[in-house]
Amino acid sequence: MIAPRTPEDEWTGKLRDQVDAFFRPGGGMEQAGAREGFPFEARPQQRAMALAVADAIERGRHLAVEAGTGVGKSFAYLVPLILAAKLKNVQVVVSTYTIGLQEQLIQKDIPFLQRHLGVEFKAVLVKGRGNYLCLRRLARAERMGGDLLRIDHEAELARIRAWSARAVEGTLQELPEHPHPEVWNAVNVEHGNCMGHKCPEYAPCFLFKARREITGADLLIVNHHLFFSDLALRREKAGILPECMIAVMDEAHMMEQVAGDHLGLRLSQYQFEHWLRRIYLPDTGKGLLAVLRKGEAANAAVQVYEEVARFFSAVREWAGLSGERRQRVATDPIPVETDLPERIKRLNGFLRLIHDEQKDLDVRAELAAARRRGDEHLLSLDAFLRQTIGDSVYWIALEGARRPQTVLYSAPIEVAPLLEEHLFAQLDSVIMTSATLAVEGRLDYFVNRVGARECDLEQVGSPFDYARQMRILIPNGMPDPNRTEEFTDAATHAIRHFVQRTKGRAFVLFTADRLMRAVADRVRGAFAKAGLELLVQGEGLPRTQMLDRFRNSAGAVLFGLDSFWMGVDVRGEALSNVIITKLPFAVPDEPVVKARMDRIAERGGDPFREYSLPEAILKFRQGVGRLIRSQTDEGIVVILDPRIKSKWYGRQFLDSLPECPIERVDI
Repeated sequence: MIAPRTPEDEWTGKLRDQVDAFFRPGGGMEQAGAREGFPFEARPQQRAMALAVADAIERGRHLAVEAGTGVGKSFAYLVPLILAAKLKNVQVVVSTYTIGLQEQLIQKDIPFLQRHLGVEFKAVLVKGRGNYLCLRRLARAERMGGDLLRIDHEAELARIRAWSARAVEGTLQELPEHPHPEVWNAVNVEHGNCMGHKCPEYAPCFLFKARREITGADLLIVNHHLFFSDLALRREKAGILPECMIAVMDEAHMMEQVAGDHLGLRLSQYQFEHWLRRIYLPDTGKGLLAVLRKGEAANAAVQVYEEVARFFSAVREWAGLSGERRQRVATDPIPVETDLPERIKRLNGFLRLIHDEQKDLDVRAELAAARRRGDEHLLSLDAFLRQTIGDSVYWIALEGARRPQTVLYSAPIEVAPLLEEHLFAQLDSVIMTSATLAVEGRLDYFVNRVGARECDLEQVGSPFDYARQMRILIPNGMPDPNRTEEFTDAATHAIRHFVQRTKGRAFVLFTADRLMRAVADRVRGAFAKAGLELLVQGEGLPRTQMLDRFRNSAGAVLFGLDSFWMGVDVRGEALSNVIITKLPFAVPDEPVVKARMDRIAERGGDPFREYSLPEAILKFRQGVGRLIRSQTDEGIVVILDPRIKSKWYGRQFLDSLPECPIERVDI
């Protein structure tokens, strides 16, 4: 447990006073609104959250705070966070799950505070090293291009070179057109392949420019994937972010999932092939070993290729994976024989010998990085085959539609003990916030899942008038979702009815791809005839383009799966209708879900009540939360799943909603 701060601390009380002065009626926030030319009314919920954050930071406490939509929670944590950074002369971190929220912070909220907070501060968006162009590797790739890459990829190198002369950040996101992954991976910055001060391109290096910016920043903005990737690396003394003792986790409802992804392992056939392609490409005779004319080593690489293909094919056959069965849990080490580890060791032995005889520092760096990546794959493969990572679930999955690949996974059954040790015990203050953290009005479920045992709890409601702005409609006569054909027919009819009622402008949220596609096929013609644009996830358009089309359409209908239940912000009349097809219970045989439910059962608990139900309620609240995003938004939420009324747990879903009219309706 982290000891509370003592009154003798010279800055105790100062932070709270400064935060209060900014958010109280007539204070800095209201004055800033007047200077910017828009009316701002002090929101008591925002002020309460900001003071709770300030208190937690002052006392060195962790805090979980649920802040309803419209509170303005980003300002409520940014102001105390930035003021604390200046008062204590320390760096602070904000981590988000979605790119949209990062863009809001960097492009809108932080510039506003830089103009009006009254203190000078610097904020930097931190990206993973693989996003940056390495000028040294680019020069090497150009020099070796004919032997290193396919002919059709060489033109992309020339385009990257031309862009690099005018690039500001030198990141992949800055490129007007993204290159082929194989090309980018030949020229980007990678872990273990950096010469630092010895590099001939050190002065203009984009990564080191970014690091210098990071060093001089007060506030670092990162995403959860980078944050937890860094946390995993810190367990091995190899973190990439600077030491920060105060962090805010916005969109904190995603912490458990993202932490589990990064504290486990994922190993695919594609990862092996990606590693091998930089060394040698058998089909074209190109690659690093071709450049160096090392035929025996190239032959060793071919043997690894062959065993990778044979091994993953055997694993897939053992698991019985197909279009119908996409995954299988490995409760014990899988009975698949392979000499892949020995072949990798042999290849790495060649890479080590070739490295030691090279005088070209550039080539030595490439060889060292390739060998290091091979060692990492070897360790991951050994951990999976022998199941050496404790308290984890192991499984094999078949992923991808056009080119299905077999993937080996493990994930911790419980992330709480790991986060308790490696996050909450290491930082002075972790502030976790989201609009949806509470189950049955309490935050206990969330803080226990993420391991925040010693944590202050705070809930501030929304300033929105949900009773006026939103209505919940529950159609009568819907069949049970387990009666698949009947439910599909009824859902199709209901969706057509309610979409026509709002002239489109609707999100239809699904929990399963099969139902979504079945309904889409049945409504497509009717929607086209009515002049409604139908946007279906997975039909070609990326998620961001789907949202742009939806926002700019006079009456679009968007069919979406998991990623559209959260982190999507559509304001105004473009979205007036959210249809929830089924209550979002996780698939019970999904490996991590099943392992966590089994763990609860082993302890004598009720897996449904203690895990499945609260997880579904949180996701349900996220889905409903897509509708009202501002004080002027109005609309309906339609719930097609009859279990919300017919089952005992349905009341818990309804009780989780804001106070608003709930109506049973006939179609």
